[in-house]
Amino acid sequence: MGALSKIALDPVETPGIFHVDNLTQESADMVNRILHANRSNHIFTSSEKEMGAYLHNHVVYHALSLFALGASPELILAQSKRNFTYQLPPPKLMEEKYVEEMMSGPAGIEKHLGDEDHFLDFIEFFERKIDSDGPGKVLQDYLLGDSEIAKSIYPRLWHGYVHAIMHVGLGLEFKQHSILAEGLAEAAVHHDWWYTKYIDTTAAIAQKKLEPAMPIVDILDECLKDPIITNCIDWDYTKQYEEPSKEYPDGRWFVTREPYRDGVVGLALDPLSKLAARYRVSPEDDLEKAVAEIINASIYIAASAQRAPHQPHYDFFLIHGSNACMWHSVFLQESSITRAQQARLIETTGRLLLFLWAGVGAPVPQLDYLINVYKPKVPNRGWDKLFEAACLHEDDGHMIKLIRALAHGEKACKPYDHLSEFRFKQHMFIHAANAAIDSASAQPMVYIRHFDLIRLVGLPEAWEHVPILAQ
Repeated sequence: MGALSKIALDPVETPGIFHVDNLTQESADMVNRILHANRSNHIFTSSEKEMGAYLHNHVVYHALSLFALGASPELILAQSKRNFTYQLPPPKLMEEKYVEEMMSGPAGIEKHLGDEDHFLDFIEFFERKIDSDGPGKVLQDYLLGDSEIAKSIYPRLWHGYVHAIMHVGLGLEFKQHSILAEGLAEAAVHHDWWYTKYIDTTAAIAQKKLEPAMPIVDILDECLKDPIITNCIDWDYTKQYEEPSKEYPDGRWFVTREPYRDGVVGLALDPLSKLAARYRVSPEDDLEKAVAEIINASIYIAASAQRAPHQPHYDFFLIHGSNACMWHSVFLQESSITRAQQARLIETTGRLLLFLWAGVGAPVPQLDYLINVYKPKVPNRGWDKLFEAACLHEDDGHMIKLIRALAHGEKACKPYDHLSEFRFKQHMFIHAANAAIDSASAQPMVYIRHFDLIRLVGLPEAWEHVPILAQ
């Protein structure tokens, strides 16, 4: 594993695109150890056969975020130890015969796409290719270019609630080829066809340019007027239980209805894709502004998804959009990615924000409630204290990623604060971060269960156990 042996975070050379000033080599060394150890774990923390869905290993995201926000090596180790307790081993070890098959050409890769059993084989394949050809050529050959393999892997970046794009982004952000190889392998083994169908359908409509282009937040307003989109899911999606059987005499939790597959794509693909296709980015556009727009829109969508009179909380699925958008700032720094490819990446993520929003019950934005009614529990709490709280929070990294994305968003969006499509203004970012920390549970995460994030936030049932905001 050539690329893996070279992994080496450095507080000066590889601090990340957003970081605090007090990074240390000791913390970098601790993360290096953890990233090596995590290779013994699978990329998924659940079995699709056993649960009907797969959940993701977040050790890499958490450890790198802790490093970037200045956590001590002792804290990084403690957080990782807790998160290692529920990881699964890979389904099988790397086998040279499969890697050689992939190295032989596209047919050897294609036959294993979408198969998690070959996760370690794909890592080894991508590491060897990165070692021999460089990361830029690998991105072109297997992700962004015009080959059939690249066309197949590209939409998989967003499969599984937008995870592989974050993993690839982290590899590029921290200049770690091993992490980049893991991200590409993660994309390669996903097989959520409904994401691909939405991405491809929307892109095909967009190419025709039948309607004028619109900002994401304006398209969101139009989506709210469509009852097919706003009613495509219901609370029954949370009731995933399979009755007792011979194999499972006590029954089991098992995903039989998936909200994005059966609700968004199954019921609302036509109206949603037609509207989402109106979000378009051209290679001639100001791409930094375009990235800032999706960052701003993603945070607007996630942070405004509140329900008065309850205490503010964030939706598990929506924050994945906010977290993912941050790495488009990293992609802009990658010289091997052409302007046309950058525009396509931005477009795809922008349209996925609407997809994620529809799949949580199409929440009506309540920005005024978040900004003007909610008051932080700790007055005048600045970013330093928020970073400290995020580092201490005992989950699998979702909270710290959100706080880091909000802080980066404030910086990225500042030049465009005067524009109407940037609805989330400068003073709102730190307020939204305070709301996130105030929603954090003191109870450590148990297995894969969060005690602070809620799901399907657009439905009233999601808020039944959320306390009323104290006045």
